[in-house]
Amino acid sequence: MAEQKTVTLNGQQIVNALTGEKAKLESIQRSIASVQGLMEEIFFAREALKEVKKTKKGDQAMVSLGVGIFLQIKIDEKTKVKTSLPGNIIVESKIDDSIAQLEEKEKEAQGKLEELSKQQQAIYANMNALSQIVQKAQEARKEQ
Repeated sequence: MAEQKTVTLNGQQIVNALTGEKAKLESIQRSIASVQGLMEEIFFAREALKEVKKTKKGDQAMVSLGVGIFLQIKIDEKTKVKTSLPGNIIVESKIDDSIAQLEEKEKEAQGKLEELSKQQQAIYANMNALSQIVQKAQEARKEQ
């Protein structure tokens, strides 16, 4: 069995530890928001590709350019799309392949989100333990 050790922290060290955990928490929360944004973007792209597959050649469509601006287009190709690769390289790919790639990216993002959530829970547990130490110290001070 492992030997138990006692660690003594002064008030400033506890405050520093809490501050450090808070900074880690804020970073994790930003990362979670980023991954959730990516997942939303993946969802909309995948659903848009599925809708394109249902169209007929020559159909009209509205494409969002962002910030409430749309472009009306005529569908000429419904089996292939252009896909961006790292380094600003654009390649042509089949819609079904692009949908499969998006589903794979979504799985990866979901895994990252689960990992970040576990880290977030660990930080909450650390902050809770440190807060309890502070509370007990304050109660002990009042009794003196």
